[in-house]
Amino acid sequence: MYQEILQKMGLSTNEAKVYEALLTLGVTTANKIALEAKIQRRNVYDTIKRLKEKGLCSEYIEENIMKFKAINPQRLLDMLKEKEETLQQTLPAMVRHYEAISKVEETIVYRGMEAIKNLYWDVVKVGEDYYTIGGKGNWLDPRWEFFLPRFDKERLKKGIKFRHLFYHELKNPNHPRHAITKILKNSKYRFLPKDFTSSCSIIIYGTRVGSMTWGEEPMVVVTISDVIAEGYKKYFEFMWQHCEKGNA
Repeated sequence: MYQEILQKMGLSTNEAKVYEALLTLGVTTANKIALEAKIQRRNVYDTIKRLKEKGLCSEYIEENIMKFKAINPQRLLDMLKEKEETLQQTLPAMVRHYEAISKVEETIVYRGMEAIKNLYWDVVKVGEDYYTIGGKGNWLDPRWEFFLPRFDKERLKKGIKFRHLFYHELKNPNHPRHAITKILKNSKYRFLPKDFTSSCSIIIYGTRVGSMTWGEEPMVVVTISDVIAEGYKKYFEFMWQHCEKGNA
């Protein structure tokens, strides 16, 4: 009746069976526990020992016979609290260890529109400002029509700012993607020098640096490295200071 939940609480199969038998029988002997729990008698004593260590069983000697009794099930809540307190004490060190390991460099390839959308949800998850070198106004691609409003809403909730170094041709009001300079909120932009347009753009956010190509099947190759990202952010700042002002 209770074995499944007891096992979820961390008891072994035999511990759950014996504890349930104790709840059913009250003060009882090893023989009766073995019959009720349907385990061999020689296993009862080992299991009882472990339950005593967990504070879930007590023993009595009555008329020279060893008998056992379950401790109030409220003890199970105490066990959970103790485990939580132990985890809270250890968790900061575990998190530091995890984050140190996570700094190991890694490369991820996002290929196709749906994969690129996953990349931008990662931008939201990371929650840090987003930089573009060589922006081409790809946000105005019709394939982004329904995605952009949802992404932008979550981005703005997180307070993520955009800073774009657009290719020079987007400065022209007659360029089909010039409007991108107006529609992105919480966004600053400048323009790269004329004749420096290429088929590739660079994106930077958090510890990620991505090389992006856009076409029928867009692709972004993202390197995760705090060292590389920090270097690219410095390059970005140098270029930002030397590029033609847009709205910043």
